[in-house]
Amino acid sequence: MAGRFLPQRDVDLITRVSRELVGDKQRNKDGLINQEVVVYKPSLQESSTNMYGEAADGIKIYKNGVQLAALVDADDFDFNQEEFGPDANQTATFSFLRQAFIDASMVLEIGDLIDWNYGYFQIGSINENQLIGGQFNQNFSVVASAFLIRKSSIQIERVRSI
Repeated sequence: MAGRFLPQRDVDLITRVSRELVGDKQRNKDGLINQEVVVYKPSLQESSTNMYGEAADGIKIYKNGVQLAALVDADDFDFNQEEFGPDANQTATFSFLRQAFIDASMVLEIGDLIDWNYGYFQIGSINENQLIGGQFNQNFSVVASAFLIRKSSIQIERVRSI
């Protein structure tokens, strides 16, 4: 629903241009930027928990991944020397078109995993306040801040493309 000073055709134009830049997996079109990530959601039914409601042995089971187009802004690696060897740390910001999640029938949540650049990033915070024309019902993007996690602490299944 567009506002008085922002007609629906303008909203449609913004959406169309954004999909051409980022890409649209629903319509099998690559964008100019053409970066893809895979989003994994934890499977609460398959993951066993301990008496505190945490994942038993720190291992969560994840559902099939969903491949989405995104803009990625990753910081440089930071290496710490631990007693068992070097440990890599990295943070990244992943920006998605909100319509991509609507098309995939999913909601991005804190704790989900993002597979990008041979690493897995766990979402620490989500921001959805980029509004078109200041309209509260015109959320346009989903921006997730994430941090790199160890591959040994996750169990991932195959990827599902949309």
